Amino acid sequence: MIVTSDVTPQPARFRVVFVDDDAASRAGYAAYLDGCGFEVYAVGSGEQALTVAASWTPDVVVLDLALPDTDGWEVARRLKASPKTAAVPIIALTGATLPHERVSAMRAGCDRYLTKPCAPTELLKAIRQCLGEE
Repeated sequence: MIVTSDVTPQPARFRVVFVDDDAASRAGYAAYLDGCGFEVYAVGSGEQALTVAASWTPDVVVLDLALPDTDGWEVARRLKASPKTAAVPIIALTGATLPHERVSAMRAGCDRYLTKPCAPTELLKAIRQCLGEE
């Protein structure tokens, strides 16, 4: 007996963990990235980000630095210290605009630094650069 399937396999989607304590920002960016073909896991705290990144294997982490529990700088340090997530690019997306904050974020392990407000297209470009697509 021959079994056929009309289901076409979908290409693998890149996984993005999006971390922001502002629910509206989280929802808006996550919807945009989902519409661009990414699989998005959006969370509102640093501890949630660490848990998800350890279990879900993201391709990129987009990280707000001002979080209510574990701040983004510490999250970045811990992600880069873990063998499981050390190679995952981290994009800081933050309202922290002072030069020393950028330097601190890069030293903590962030690979890119974007400031809010940030157009979704700018974030998309940064993600694609981190993935080697641009």
